[in-house]
Amino acid sequence: MNNWFIKHDILTKLLSVMAAIILWSYFMSVQNPTRTVEYRDIAVQLTGVDQLYNSYNLKVVEGADTTVNVKVSASTSRLATLTASQIKVQVNLSDSISAPGTYEIPYNVILPESGMTCVGRSPETITLSVDEIETKIVPVSVELSEDAPKGYRYGTPRLSVDSVKISGPATILEEISKAVVYIDTDGVKETISNNYSYKLVNDNDKAVDTTNISRDVASVTVSVPVYEIKSVPLEVTVSPEDAENAISVSISPKTVEIVGEPNAVDAVKSINLGAINVNDVENGGTYDFDINLPIGISLTDGQPTTATVTVSTQEDITKEYTVTDIRLNDTNEDPEAEVSLETASLKVTLTGKEKLLNSISADDIYGVAELASADLSEGQHTIGVSISSPDGSTVSGNYSVVIRITRQKTSE
Repeated sequence: MNNWFIKHDILTKLLSVMAAIILWSYFMSVQNPTRTVEYRDIAVQLTGVDQLYNSYNLKVVEGADTTVNVKVSASTSRLATLTASQIKVQVNLSDSISAPGTYEIPYNVILPESGMTCVGRSPETITLSVDEIETKIVPVSVELSEDAPKGYRYGTPRLSVDSVKISGPATILEEISKAVVYIDTDGVKETISNNYSYKLVNDNDKAVDTTNISRDVASVTVSVPVYEIKSVPLEVTVSPEDAENAISVSISPKTVEIVGEPNAVDAVKSINLGAINVNDVENGGTYDFDINLPIGISLTDGQPTTATVTVSTQEDITKEYTVTDIRLNDTNEDPEAEVSLETASLKVTLTGKEKLLNSISADDIYGVAELASADLSEGQHTIGVSISSPDGSTVSGNYSVVIRITRQKTSE
């Protein structure tokens, strides 16, 4: 190890470095030469802003965020501790501005210690634009991002305020024409209500820079009603109730389109126009009815407010049905007799109003054959059948079925 130190002359080199440090320290402490350092992007401080507003109703609208570069000359030891944040650059507005306009104003550089000198600055002056402060009232409007989904409609938005008061430089206020609340309505199917911020825009709906604008309110409460649209049928009530099948009615229009709160609309299945008494109408007569709607429901734009009902009395017609429901009623039963029905179905003719007969099916009709098996001999017998059909219809003709009587023979 010792040979390695000797071979590389490590000791001599260490002594040389230490000597250089000692000489540099001595030179800096004794000589302490003067140096110049440039400090960049130092923010300008504006003084007299309140006086400018109070005396002349003026405000700086451009240049307040200006920065400058400053060169400072001082001893090396002093510069070693100087930072850009310790350097102040100030402009006194009350000494040089009294009217709107653009000004080139010199600034003062204030250094934290004596013995420091500002030897250069860039730029030499700063440019400030000032304008007169005014107040303006602008209307508030609402813009929805999307149209309502199919089957729905957005109502007129309701706002907590119709206008807002803004204050700021006159030249900027001239550009502002309204305040706009933008609301995302993509897929919205229920009434929405919330607080929304707003943008100040010009006549072309372009946002205006509002850095120097103050507002009396920061947000607006907006409620956007959502209404459901649905087509529902019109109907009438026929009285007396059992006469409904004696007439037919046609209604024009058959349906109307209604709109309202979704819950209210969903509850409406049809709209009843009123009652028609069969005893008071004439065949082919027409009757006008007002379309009265439930509370909270209205007709959509363009829908009629009245409906015309045409009444037609119906003539009797006949219609044939194949009846398979045939029941046997044994009024004097022979315990030893077995009764079987040989007829599988009957062709039954009914008479009645067309509307009624068209609503009747064969399942609504049945026949009852009455017999007394104790009084009948073995073999086939033809017996009458009583046909039952729905009210309002009449059975035409007489009907019968074939039955067979079978008895077990006893052995002697």
